[in-house]
Amino acid sequence: MGSQAVAGAAVGSSAAPATGVGANPFWAASNWYFEANNQEIANGSYLLTTSQKSFNVQLNSTGFLKDYRIVVRSSGAVGGIPTADSPWDLFANLTFQATNGSEFFQDATGYDHFLWQAYGRPWEGNPLLWYDYAQSINPSFTLKLAPELRYTAGAMPNMDDRRSYKVTGQIATQSVLTSGTITTAPTVTFASGVDTWAQPDDKNLLEVPNQTVPPGIALQSYRRKATVTLNGAGSNNTLDARSLTGNLQRLIMLVVRDSNNARQDYLTSVITRKLDDRTVSNYTTEALFGLMSDFYGTSVLARPAGVYVFPQFFDPGSLVGQGWQPTSGATKEIWTTTTLSGAANTPGTVDFLIEDLVPLGGLPYELTNI
Repeated sequence: MGSQAVAGAAVGSSAAPATGVGANPFWAASNWYFEANNQEIANGSYLLTTSQKSFNVQLNSTGFLKDYRIVVRSSGAVGGIPTADSPWDLFANLTFQATNGSEFFQDATGYDHFLWQAYGRPWEGNPLLWYDYAQSINPSFTLKLAPELRYTAGAMPNMDDRRSYKVTGQIATQSVLTSGTITTAPTVTFASGVDTWAQPDDKNLLEVPNQTVPPGIALQSYRRKATVTLNGAGSNNTLDARSLTGNLQRLIMLVVRDSNNARQDYLTSVITRKLDDRTVSNYTTEALFGLMSDFYGTSVLARPAGVYVFPQFFDPGSLVGQGWQPTSGATKEIWTTTTLSGAANTPGTVDFLIEDLVPLGGLPYELTNI
């Protein structure tokens, strides 16, 4: 990707932000706006089969985009039990694309995006406690693909219907969601839409100028993934993540899986991260899990097996955290650790899931490092 913004954002028409004493800030002058998307995944309904179903959805052009929200319901299933990553892995190879086809979010699974949501937007709560979540043979959940971090940071201009953002991917096979004897597969329904900041008027009813462009559009967020090999039981590992350097790293997660693709706690002490010749972190597993508790507290998703989280941002609500980690295209990022001596079904894999950022000109200081 490199340290540069994705070209071709759907900027549409935009007025310069109102400035000066007495101007209403954008977040106060605007409002959150939801709109059902005109194009729907699989035309709104799909019976799961033994084959993947591809989709390509063009997002509605309106306001400043916060996220794309996919509401999933299903019915009719008989037999089987949900798999460990169900229901999130209903989606495979999800990408979020700019108007020129460049990817803000690279290929990743629905489960990957669930982790990005849970640990990258912890103020929105534990997704497993959302009102519609059900891990069953008839799955129910909401998946959000959110370029915005918070407080407009990362929101995207989306007002030109000639240049629309797109979400592409596949609906997974029945066996990805359910194991055991499946008598009848579920019929899944989709109802997706866009969450935006509405375009405010130039002035309010008292004739006070409004800031009409959110300051947070001067930041672009990305999600990237790379998979490397986890060596056999008791072996040392040098995990190379240099393919993911080049921007400001905000959130790093390592997801460890065995040869059957099952998540496993197979990393043992010490887990060391180096950028070039500098050691950035040197954790025992106990200290790492303590760091997660220090940062996230008890109101977020409990750590799933095989998931190791390294937050690299500051929470202005709790006043806890640290700054974004700068990297360049020449940065060498290497992780070293040892595979658990009793690990079964190895060699396995380690997925690097990284959310990184590119600040553009004019990003306010209060929107940095959050």
